[in-house]
Amino acid sequence: MRIPSLLKKIFLCIAASVIVFILIDHDAFLYHHPVGQITSIQTVSKTAVTDSQNNRDKVITQKLKIRLLNQGEKNKQGLVLLNKSAESQVDGQLYRKGQKVILDEIGGDYSLLTLKRDAVLGALLTLFIGLLIVFVQLRSTLFLTLSLLLNLLYFALSLFFDIRFNWPVFLIFGALSLLFVISSLLFVLGRTKQMVFTFLTTMLTMLVTFSLALSVLALTHNEGVHFEYIEFITQDPVDLFFMGCIISVLGAIMDGTGDIVVGLFGLYRQNQENQLDMTFSDYFRSGMSIGREIIGTLTNVLFMVFMAEVLQNTILLLRNGSSWEYVASVDLNMGLLQTVISGIGIVLSVPITAFVTSFGIKQTVEKMKVGDVK
Repeated sequence: MRIPSLLKKIFLCIAASVIVFILIDHDAFLYHHPVGQITSIQTVSKTAVTDSQNNRDKVITQKLKIRLLNQGEKNKQGLVLLNKSAESQVDGQLYRKGQKVILDEIGGDYSLLTLKRDAVLGALLTLFIGLLIVFVQLRSTLFLTLSLLLNLLYFALSLFFDIRFNWPVFLIFGALSLLFVISSLLFVLGRTKQMVFTFLTTMLTMLVTFSLALSVLALTHNEGVHFEYIEFITQDPVDLFFMGCIISVLGAIMDGTGDIVVGLFGLYRQNQENQLDMTFSDYFRSGMSIGREIIGTLTNVLFMVFMAEVLQNTILLLRNGSSWEYVASVDLNMGLLQTVISGIGIVLSVPITAFVTSFGIKQTVEKMKVGDVK
């Protein structure tokens, strides 16, 4: 693809996302809830507060003037609502002039629900799909989008079963993890040998990784791991943490095993074309070499995702005078454990995938030789 043509397609994707943003930004008439736009904001008060941990914050009260966008004759009537939120916004939302908000109306009284974010989400989704089509091809983009939608459906169904029937957490989310792997690989790789080997190595690596992790935690009696700091959980926090950890680790491991399997099968096809006869050791060394190249990148990506997740709370706690020891125990503890387990999984996926895939390829080659002799 030539660079001018590529730039033109990227520009079209950006233009399409802007158009989608404008269209969705003016879809207030589609909402059943009242939708309004903030025309002016006045800060009424700022009150300093301190909690039992000596964390300091400010509670800000805003007076918002809002113009209704989808209430017929009421559009001409402006609303004046008060909004109270902490400056840190850990338990509320501070608004700005020009933002559009979704309201609730009960008996003629209005209250703020949330920001209207559909335009931003629609524009980003359009840009994402457009860039996928440009760089990945239409067919692959359709399969990838369908895979993402199905995974979202699986997740919603698992939450429904967990809340509605209260089945064991490991049964529901274990099945969800299996569905995630099978569905993703089928849509991305298709019903191929690459898909089979990626699935086998992913599940085998998962088994080994969590066997090691759970064994170490059992031997150390979970010392230094504070499951009790998992907030807003009405079920066993340990079970829910590990099921969330399994889903997170699956993505990291599947990424690594997929790269190694694809690389080795590409090498196998190239050897078939050039009529080369590589040994099991050659394939294994090649798989290990591919793995060494991706370990650093994948591990760094995991750590950056972890830092992004805890950044806001960490800064908030530190700014409010909390010690590093307190922050590490409360905010970083569980995320760091999940990142470490994922890192172990990535490292283990390299020798496991290289060995299993190399063995499978050599078995395929030997069967082909026997067939040629016959």
